[in-house]
Amino acid sequence: MNLFARPAVFLGVLLCLTLSACGDQEPSQRKEFIEFLQTRILDKPGAHVPQLSGNQKDAFGPYVKDYAIITDFAAGPSGEPGNLQQRFGAIMAKGSIRSMSDLATRREDLAAVQNLVGELGGAIDQALAKADAAKAQLKQPDDLRVVFDKAYERDVTAVARNVRQMLPPVQDMTAAALQLSDFIASHKDKLEVTGMMITAKDQKTLAALQPLLDDFNAKGRAAMALQQKFRSSQ
Repeated sequence: MNLFARPAVFLGVLLCLTLSACGDQEPSQRKEFIEFLQTRILDKPGAHVPQLSGNQKDAFGPYVKDYAIITDFAAGPSGEPGNLQQRFGAIMAKGSIRSMSDLATRREDLAAVQNLVGELGGAIDQALAKADAAKAQLKQPDDLRVVFDKAYERDVTAVARNVRQMLPPVQDMTAAALQLSDFIASHKDKLEVTGMMITAKDQKTLAALQPLLDDFNAKGRAAMALQQKFRSSQ
């Protein structure tokens, strides 16, 4: 009896060892994912959200879902035209003022920018809250969590913060532009607008115009300076 039982026991042990070896892929998957986060995101300046290849998805195993939190945020809300940074760029392009004539003729665009900025602020808050909630549910080993947290800060938290910081100055600049636009529209007979130049035909009109013009220029410089800082951080 014992002679027949021993091979069965041996095969059982061998089977267990084989199954254990096949199923224990997590350490290598985690190592591959950590290396990816470090070399493809953290070792590079600015925000980077590279897309995964099929081989990388296979190599990372279940950690593909962890990375999806970052890629989903970077992709932007479903149904929206572009990610948060692209939407901000589109808003800036729509509200760009290249001449004083633009102020007089593009009031509708400027008013639309005010609304779009408010909508983008809400979209940022929602996207960040969704990503934060998903991240809070992760159960990661300590070595991965340290690296993932840094990548998340770079590609999610910092991006949301930077775009969010740009919105109030843009709103201020647009509000100043709208005030100046309304003044130009209501004083057409007392102003001469040519390119970037605006000339008042009398001292009273100039006295009323100058504070509006100064405010618009100051708000514009503040917005452009912050935008330049934002671009240099990318």
